[in-house]
Amino acid sequence: MTAVAEKNQTSLKNHFVTLTPGKLMGLRQITDKNNRFKVFALDQSNSFKKALRAAAEKAGTPKEPTYEDIRDAKLVMVKELAPLASACLLDVNFGARQAVNSFSLPHGVGLIVRSEASKDPGIPSEYEPGWSVEQIKKMGASAVKLLIYMDVEDKAFTKSQLDFAAKLHAACAENDILLMTEELSFPRKGEEKSSPEYQARKVKNIMESTKLIGPVTDILKLEFPGDIKNDSTQKMQDNLGKLNEAAIRPWVLLSAGEKFDLFTKQVELAMKAGCGGYMAGRAIFNEWFEQPRGAAQDKFLKTTGIERMNTLNKIVDQHAQPWTERYGIKPADMLGAVDPHWYNGGKAAGGKGATQGAY
Repeated sequence: MTAVAEKNQTSLKNHFVTLTPGKLMGLRQITDKNNRFKVFALDQSNSFKKALRAAAEKAGTPKEPTYEDIRDAKLVMVKELAPLASACLLDVNFGARQAVNSFSLPHGVGLIVRSEASKDPGIPSEYEPGWSVEQIKKMGASAVKLLIYMDVEDKAFTKSQLDFAAKLHAACAENDILLMTEELSFPRKGEEKSSPEYQARKVKNIMESTKLIGPVTDILKLEFPGDIKNDSTQKMQDNLGKLNEAAIRPWVLLSAGEKFDLFTKQVELAMKAGCGGYMAGRAIFNEWFEQPRGAAQDKFLKTTGIERMNTLNKIVDQHAQPWTERYGIKPADMLGAVDPHWYNGGKAAGGKGATQGAY
């Protein structure tokens, strides 16, 4: 390793060694005992409503989903599947407080709460109206999640998205809560997700977005950099290696609604490349909407849903990189960063002293 590389590695390591206690506590709460990420994602709004609407139409009873329909469906999923996760990602509209108040969120499972309003791709990100990082912290959540759509070739849009990410990053620092930031690519007008033009641009967009977002977040939530159906294994491995190198923060793989059998292949390749875990929702529960209401849906969660969670967890246990190992961090390093007077600005009475991460 060159002197420059060693300096960079030390800088990246110090971000976590000197992590403030609120952020560190949140990081420990959303990872398993081996410091890996197993996150059940259930913060969808528009896609969840669309799926419920389609299910009602298929059953011959078309209706617009009510607040109670959406809330209750999410709570059933949280109750059955979140016990197998290290953390659960929920939205403020239908899931976060509702899961706490209904006692659906299991003991020992970290709570990650979405900060942004649900928007169509290409529309600049903003807070969910009336919502804030401060409120997420006050409700006792372990971490804040932010989604920003990215198209790095659109300079003005990219700047707007990064400005909002920086704003969230500052708010999380002020409130001492961990920030997980998700990037998502999207087809331009007239493109399909399957088009070669979009697929080629998507990989570049993921790589560049990862570099741009890294400095203003604590954890990265990233797309799979390739086409699992058509790319060669070697090409996907090469892309994942470059992505892992570009990620200055620990990263988790998002499912993006991929079919479960394909997502498991993505997960295994990503974990072997240095990924720290998964954050998945629709890949796990999508077919729940296709079941007849009631007993069949419950059976799906108790069988297929649980089997899928166990499959993903097994891959993570076998191959994922703990965030501590990513930077060569040991408990002694973390302990050594605590000044005896950390709670008082690192200053002894009548004396001097300071440390990063102090209050």
